[in-house]
Amino acid sequence: MMTILLRRIEALEERVKALESKRSPSTKFTPPSLSDVVAYVDDLVLAKKFYCHYESNGWKVGKNSMKSWRAAADQWKAREINNKKTDQDEQRIGRITTAELQSFTQR
Repeated sequence: MMTILLRRIEALEERVKALESKRSPSTKFTPPSLSDVVAYVDDLVLAKKFYCHYESNGWKVGKNSMKSWRAAADQWKAREINNKKTDQDEQRIGRITTAELQSFTQR
């Protein structure tokens, strides 16, 4: 009886070792350096804003730890592009030159 239990324990230990060897090593998040962010974003001002923001809050997104700073930087770039477009649109609205106004009223 005792030998059967010992064999089962050994078999289970071998299975545990096999499963542990199959498990992929977890990749722990490492915060980027400012130069990494600048190289990735290609906009010095946006890169500094991004880096300072996340450096100040411990590289967290809300309450959760960040998993990919590149994905977060992509979101910042997309938001910046969208904000630039709306700013340009707002600047164009309501700014008509007098020549354009005269040509419009003469139609």
